[in-house]
Amino acid sequence: MPTFNLTRRSVLAGALASAATSGRASAQTFEKVRVSIIPTNDVAPLFSAIHNGYFRELGLEVDTSPSTGGATGIPALIAGSFDVAYGNVVSTLLAVQQGLDLKVIAAGTKIIHVDTDTTAIIVGSESGIKNGKDLEGKSIAVNTRNNVIWLYSRAWIKKTGGDPDLVAYREVPFPQMEDALRQKRVDAAHVVAPFSVIATAKPGLIAIAKAYSEVQPGADVGQYATTGKFLAERPETVRKFAAGLRRGAEWFNANVKSEDVLNIITGYTKVNVAVLKTIDMAPAPLRCDLLQIKKTMDLMIENKLLNGPLDLTNIVSPVAL
Repeated sequence: MPTFNLTRRSVLAGALASAATSGRASAQTFEKVRVSIIPTNDVAPLFSAIHNGYFRELGLEVDTSPSTGGATGIPALIAGSFDVAYGNVVSTLLAVQQGLDLKVIAAGTKIIHVDTDTTAIIVGSESGIKNGKDLEGKSIAVNTRNNVIWLYSRAWIKKTGGDPDLVAYREVPFPQMEDALRQKRVDAAHVVAPFSVIATAKPGLIAIAKAYSEVQPGADVGQYATTGKFLAERPETVRKFAAGLRRGAEWFNANVKSEDVLNIITGYTKVNVAVLKTIDMAPAPLRCDLLQIKKTMDLMIENKLLNGPLDLTNIVSPVAL
């Protein structure tokens, strides 16, 4: 009997050691994908996929780092600091025109309806600013110049009677835009959620426009991109990333009003859940829309960001469609 007990303990110890070793080996098999993100509501599907283990099920370990926008995330992507960058259609097309080999691999943000367009142009409630004409000779905060916020600010100014060339565009990170307005360092700010909602929930600031939905309903705004080199060398990694992200978007859409989603968003934005509950969040897109991207490209040409049309079928990978 003592011999049996000893043997059983030995077998158990061996099994535990084997499991531990197997666990370590399994952990080492995860392929790391470094992703540059902008910490706003728009990347909630990505964090939903991470939270639910969808990437790990596919053998990926997704590591995120924040940036201020596509105009800063893309250079870091090209430099090799990241494998994937969340950015915007404008920054991507501009980079391609400059000769950079970028491929769009997943949808990020789409303005589906005005009611769920939470990106707003905000001004002081006593400023008297109501339209683009009123902004002539004044300034507006954008997160980075020559990006999607900058472009649609200009487009809205023109649509509402102003000359966009007579407005100054000041670079201010989204979290600091409210302070810039209240301190009168800028006259207006084009702000994304949750910061747009936080700012207008307090006295002194009001939203006067939703530039995306007023200029181009249905616009594809955000997207995930990688380099052509990364896509060519690791196509299966890209496919897995796109598949995991799509599952995250589907889960986000099915649970958009749940505490789970709100807790995920507050985890990386540090915005209070009570504030997030006041936001009518738009469903996440599952695929890129080439027609909408073409409309944005035409707008870029009109605003002299692009010299002419680009071949979108060569830029947007089939994995994103």
